[in-house]
Amino acid sequence: MKSARALCVLALLLPALTAGAAEERGKPPTPEERIARLERLLENQGEIISRLDAMQRELQRLQGTLEEQGHDQGLLRQGQLNALRDFDRRLSEIEKTLAASLLARGAQASPAVSATESAGLPETEGAQPDGEASAPPEPAPPAAAAKPPSAKPSVASTEEEASYSEAFKLLKEAHYDKATAAFQDYLKRYPDGANADKAQYWLGETYYVTRRFKESLQTFQAVLEHYPGSDKRPDAALKIGFVHYETGAWADARKALNEVIKNYPGTAVARLADSRLQRMKKEGR
Repeated sequence: MKSARALCVLALLLPALTAGAAEERGKPPTPEERIARLERLLENQGEIISRLDAMQRELQRLQGTLEEQGHDQGLLRQGQLNALRDFDRRLSEIEKTLAASLLARGAQASPAVSATESAGLPETEGAQPDGEASAPPEPAPPAAAAKPPSAKPSVASTEEEASYSEAFKLLKEAHYDKATAAFQDYLKRYPDGANADKAQYWLGETYYVTRRFKESLQTFQAVLEHYPGSDKRPDAALKIGFVHYETGAWADARKALNEVIKNYPGTAVARLADSRLQRMKKEGR
């Protein structure tokens, strides 16, 4: 094996060596000169073969190193890809639940968004996961609680509609802190506004999705207390049960959810309430 490699090397070097000699003398080398040169090269074949073996070993070592690095990089890329896929999946779930609940009807639609359309938001998956939504500063008490509004909302003015639409737009775009401030500002400026009941409900949603359950509970309760004719009352009642569930108040959750089933039989909110009760039962709550 080694002799074969040496002969290959000699075969490659021979033309150059003979050509060099010819150039030096200005004429082709004689057969005796060629034989003498080959004998000298053969005498050094051990050193040449040793160098070739060393180069081969170094090449194999470098190839092994490259393969290890390639494997490590592959694992790193796969880990990054898995993390990105997981993040994309979670983001898609949040976007779907928000789209189902917020985009179904526009901000200026007179009827309230139904419980079926907002079914995604009450679930734990619809809320911001722990650690992902930074806790906003302690908010002021719900605006509607400070001054009970009129049971019959007035006709919305252009300025009022613009204020409500902007707050609702911020909520659809998942700018929760800004949406919270915008809904609070609307309720402060238009406590008897045509959209006051909806603004109160969506304010509670901004608290809910950012896991500020104390403020969320107060705000949903304000919908029931101050807006007896509002279309958002069934949804607010359902969300009260969900808030109790999220905070571990199991008895209060069961009571609130059973009231939803009793007060709104055969509706979407009743079905959602029953579904949550069944879930609690499976969890041993």
